[in-house]
This record gives sequence, C-alpha cells and structure tokens, in this order.
Amino acid sequence: MVATEIDVAALQSELRAISGWMGEICRATGPQVWLGGGAAAFTTDLAGHVRSLDRMMSRLLDQVAAYNHIPMVTAPPPMPRVAPASGPPGVASASPTGMGRLEAALNRTSDGLPAAASRIRRVFALGCPHDPDVGQCARTAAWCKSEAERMRTRIHYALAENRANPALLLQGPMVPVPDRFGPREMADLGRMQAIAFGGETLSTGPGPSGLLTDIGQSLREHANDPDYLAAFFGRVPSGSIGKLAHALYERHEGTPLTTADKAVLGDIGTALGALSRRQREPVDQALGPIGSDMPGQALLVRLSAPNVKWSSAVLLDMARVSLRWRQDHPSYNVPTRTRPDNIPDPNQTVGSAKPLWWTAWGLNGPDDRALATHDPALSVLGRIASQNDTAAARALLATRLETTFTIKDAAKADPLTWLHRGYGDTYASLLVTPDWHDGGTAAGDVIRLGTTPEKGHDEEAARNTADLIRAVAWWNDNGREKLSALLKNAPLIPGWLDTTGLPAWIPHDRHYPAGLGPGLRTGLLNTTRANLAVLAYADRTTSGTGMLATDPISGRPYVNVNGSDVQSFLRTLAADDRTWAKLAVAAQSYRQQAFAWGLRTGMIEDAADRVGFLDGNLIPAYVKERTNSENLTKAEADSAKEVLGALRSLVLGKIPLDETPGASDAMTALTDKMLSKLEYSDFEKKIAQIKARGSAYSDQIYLDLALGYSRAHGGRIGDATVDSLLRKASLTDDEQQTIIQWSRTHVFSFPSSPDHLPLTGSRIIRTAEEAVEHEQPAE
Repeated sequence: MVATEIDVAALQSELRAISGWMGEICRATGPQVWLGGGAAAFTTDLAGHVRSLDRMMSRLLDQVAAYNHIPMVTAPPPMPRVAPASGPPGVASASPTGMGRLEAALNRTSDGLPAAASRIRRVFALGCPHDPDVGQCARTAAWCKSEAERMRTRIHYALAENRANPALLLQGPMVPVPDRFGPREMADLGRMQAIAFGGETLSTGPGPSGLLTDIGQSLREHANDPDYLAAFFGRVPSGSIGKLAHALYERHEGTPLTTADKAVLGDIGTALGALSRRQREPVDQALGPIGSDMPGQALLVRLSAPNVKWSSAVLLDMARVSLRWRQDHPSYNVPTRTRPDNIPDPNQTVGSAKPLWWTAWGLNGPDDRALATHDPALSVLGRIASQNDTAAARALLATRLETTFTIKDAAKADPLTWLHRGYGDTYASLLVTPDWHDGGTAAGDVIRLGTTPEKGHDEEAARNTADLIRAVAWWNDNGREKLSALLKNAPLIPGWLDTTGLPAWIPHDRHYPAGLGPGLRTGLLNTTRANLAVLAYADRTTSGTGMLATDPISGRPYVNVNGSDVQSFLRTLAADDRTWAKLAVAAQSYRQQAFAWGLRTGMIEDAADRVGFLDGNLIPAYVKERTNSENLTKAEADSAKEVLGALRSLVLGKIPLDETPGASDAMTALTDKMLSKLEYSDFEKKIAQIKARGSAYSDQIYLDLALGYSRAHGGRIGDATVDSLLRKASLTDDEQQTIIQWSRTHVFSFPSSPDHLPLTGSRIIRTAEEAVEHEQPAE
C-alpha cells in the first residue's frame, strides 16, 4: 500500500494566512498609534511571537520534506518585521482610532490561529502518523486575546478623556493613557466616562452616539469591578440613567427605540444590575427617584443580560412602584363616556385623566406587541421570576398597601377598578387582575415564588397564600361579576372585541368578558399545591381565625381561612380541566399522607376529617364554577365527586408516591409533563373512558387508605396479594376492587395509641365522607 503524501499546497495556504494575520498586527503598530509607556514591551513581545511562529513554519516544512522524501524547495512565507517602539516609559500617548484598528487585528488573529492549527493537523493526518507541532499558534492566540482586551480598555479611556477634557483635541490625535489599569486608573476611567455621559445626554443626533455605545460596552465588560461602576454611576447627573431610554427615544422624532438603543440600554442595565447587589447609593443616584420615569427605568431591568442578578431590594422597590404606576396608567383605553352622537370617545381612559402613556414612547396603542415590552410591571416582575428571587417575591406579596391605594368599601368601588387590580390590603391584590398583557405569566411566577415554603420563610409563604386566597375569592364572587355587568354594556372601540369592548389579549370566555389569565392560573395552582394544608383545615361554617398553625401531616405552617373563601378561590382552578387534574393529583398525595400520619399516630379520625375537608372544598368549587360557565345540569353537578375521581384516575399509578404531599417538585413535574402530552381532545376522551368504567369517589378514598397504610408500615400491609398490587404501575378494575375490599374490611389497630379502639376501613371512610358533606354549601 502506497502512503499518501502530505499536501504541500494546502499547508502553504495555512502558513500564508498566519503570516498575513501577524503582518496586519505589525502594520497597525507604530509611534503614530502608540507612543511610550507599555508600547516597547508590546512590540518586544510581538517580535518574540513572530520569531516563534517563523521557526514553527520552518519545522513544519522540514517535516513535510522528510515524510514525502523530496527536497523542499519552497521557503516559508516571509514573516513581517516589527518596528521598534519609541517614547519614554510611564504614561503613554495613544490614538483611539489607531488603537481600534490594532485591537481589531489582534482579535482576528486570536480567532484565526487556533482554526489554522486545526486545519494543519488535518492536512498532516491524511498522510503522516505524527502530529505536527503547532502549539505556538495557541500561545500566540492567547497573547493576542489578552492584549486586545487591554487595548479595548485603553480605547475606552482615550475616548472618555477626549470628551471630558476637550482641550486635548487641540494638541493632536494622541491622547495620554495609563500604562496599566489598576483600581485607581479604573476609577479615573469611571469618573471621566461619567463626565462624558453627561455631555452625551444633551446630544440631539439620531440614535446613540459612538461614545455612548463605547461607554455601554465598557460598563458591560467591567461589570465585575464594583469600584469602577460606582465611580461612574455615582457621578453621572442624578436620574440621567433612569431617563436615558426616553432621551434616546426623543432623538427619533416619534419612532420607537431601535436595536442600537436597546443594546446601549442593555449594556448599562447589565452593569447597573451587577452593582446593585454590592452598593445601593450609586444605583439610586443613577436611576433617580423610582417612578420618575417608570417605563424607562424598567427597560434597564428588562434589557439587562439574563445572567446578571439584580438586588432583591432594588427589584422590590421597583415592583411596588410599577404596580402602583399601572393603576393610573393602564395598557388599554376603555372609553368612559361617548360623544353626543353616541360614538365612543377614545380619549377617555380608565381611572385616569392623564394622556395615554404609550403615546410618549411612539407605540401604536393597546394592540401593539411592543406595549408589553414597555410595561414596567411586566419588566420588573419578569426579572424577579427569571432570577428566582424568592426574597423579593415574598416581600412584595406581603407588603401592605399605602392608604391611598387601599379600598375601604369594595362594594361601592367603581366596577372598572377590578379590571386592573384585586381586593385586599397587600400588594398581592394588585397581581390578581385580568389585564396582564402576557396573560399573567410574570405575575403568576412571582406568586409561585412568594408562596413557596422555604426553611425560615415558610410562615411568610403561608400568610401570602392566605392573602391571595382572599383576593382571588373576592374576584371570583364579586369583582368579575361587577366588571362583567359593566363591560357587557360598555361603549366599544374599533378593533377591539365586539362582545366586550376590551383588547383581544384580555382573557375571556362565553360567560365573562374578562377573567384571570392562564399564567395567573398556573401560579395559583403552584401556590395551592405547595400549601394544601390551608384547604384541609378550612371550615365553611366558621369565619376562619386568620392565625398561623402547623399542619402535623406535612409539617408546614398554614393560615386558618374561611372555607367559603377557599371554595371561591378554587373556582379559578376549576375552570380548566388540566389544571384541576394537576390539583387532584396533589390532593390525592396529601390524602395518602394524611392516612399514613393518622394510622401511625392514632389520630385517624382527625386525618379522615382533613381528607374530607380537603375534598369537601374541592367539589363545590368545581360545581359552582362549571355551573356558571357551562350551565351544568343537576345530574352533572351531582357527579362532581366522580369528576374529581376521574381526574385522579387519569394519572393513578403513573406518579410515584412522595413523602411530602402535594409539594414535591418531582411529583409536580411528572404530573405536568404527562398531562402536557395530551391534547385536549385526547384528554376528554380519556376522562370519558374512565367515567364509563366507573370511577366512584369512595373507591378512590379506599385505595388511598390502603396506600396510606402501606406508607405507614414501610411499604407493606401484610397481605401478599395486596402488597404486590400496590407495587404495580397500573391496576385493572378487578385489581382495584381487590384492594378496595381489603380496605373496607380490614380492622385497623393503633399500637402508638393503646386506648384507641380498632376501626374498620369502612368506618374511617365514613368519617371522611361526613366531613365532605359538612363542607357542602347550603342550597
């Protein structure tokens, strides 16, 4: 077999490329670009890399000649000559334009050399078993990258110095720059850029200037240097950063912000967010009073890099103000009066006589998709959600509303009020509203975070959960009814839904012209799954103490809430079958855990009460919501227990048991994943199939009792047949009946409570069913 020769032409092509890149760097250096300071060290290092690459190329050609067994008549491409540097050491003089060309050459070389080395290895691999020595490419590339970063900082310094001290321009194109950039030099850079920024904000040219873009890039590149950032943000004109977005907009004569504008805002927002976690004072100085330009301040948050975490305190303050701001600045225009000819007057806004806020940003109106981008509450809530800031979310939900935003008599409030807020005395009520441009996704995520039990903060989560239950309950029973009665007779605006007079993005159904969006429903579902104890202790016949207590079943605190409020709250979740199915699975897990706890401790009657109260609150909520929205027949309403059982059966046996009822992330994820794979038509077919073969409510409780007993006894109940069935992934009807029969007839004893008389399973289940009936509303 004849060995393949190394392709000399392909190798020479790569060597010429290396020579060309190094030549570009050498041509970009010289006293007209960089004089004195570190210029001499730079040129010395550059010359060393040029010589090393020259020797590498000679060795490669010698290796080719030896392997191909032919004399090498082609010499390596000539390498450039490096001109010696001149000027005194210490402070250097540099040309910003020339350094920009040098930086570009360094970046091209740092990117090109590793790729050339890889191609050279492939050329050798086709004919030579030995790897070529191209390590010098990687070393030179690393040096070029490092020098390019230093060069970029020098450029930032030179540009800022030119603007901060215009007299330097009279001395020629060369500007003094430091030889090295330590903390003192970086602080000087921040101060000069602050001076330059103040002048740039007064510019009237279209779009961001080159200097403003450069300042933004510098801030982003050095976002991990708090002293530099503090020097800049602490010295810019007060509030100028917060008003920058609108200042850039005003340069376009009425057109919205451009991509270049948003890039500058994103760079500055990234640096501001990074600094906010270390120092608050310069951030406040740069932003100005929060709310002085709420859309512009919130754009800095929205456009900042997603990997930068903002301070919880800053986000909390901005979230509070933005939620108050939107009470007077809704993202739509519902006319409140008509002209004499009975045509709607589009200049009348809900709850405010102020001009429409979006016109000041060049947006086209409520149906403009960009409106959501400029909505400050969406921007701030979205950032809280994206960085999983539970601290900000908890504090936001728990903060009591200022007196001016507290509704003392909800019954007398303008019905339009409930289009942009809920009823309550905390900020949680301002999230419960149908007018979120994103369907309530950001608000729902914040609700989820603010009600997630965490060690040391589970009591706060419980209180927030109770506040949300009361707010949503009031909305379902009162707010949407009052709003519906008004909107069905409201004047219409062209281009909006003819049936409601509202923008198409506001959720609605056949019965209600405005409802809580799917994102809000998801957030409330997660809140409920993580705090099921509040449902299991809510008694319809009492007013609820509003006091904290600890649920011995889950070990989590809860607030005692009136059962009627809980049932009204659950109507939001009952409106969607998938949501209801997810809640049914979580409730099933809680039931099994409750039985296990009762059997272990001898508190089985209390456990049965908790099971009964839980289901007793779920069932009437479904009946009431579906009766309103779908005109359920009496027979369908009476079968609500079977509906709950059918939804549970849909996932029965497919979700592993978990020791923390209703709150396991793994259980929640598995339930959501399984249901997400079902189209709604398939979902309805499966429910129909389950109902057809019978999914009796009591049967489900008997199954849960057996599973609870198994949990309480280390996964075994003592009957080999039933034990094997409980371990199966799914059960046939006959297998289910075998387990149910065991649960009905088994006599349960309580070793931990010797004085407790044994009970049969049927007696335990009767106690649970009595609790279910106790929670049913009076006719």
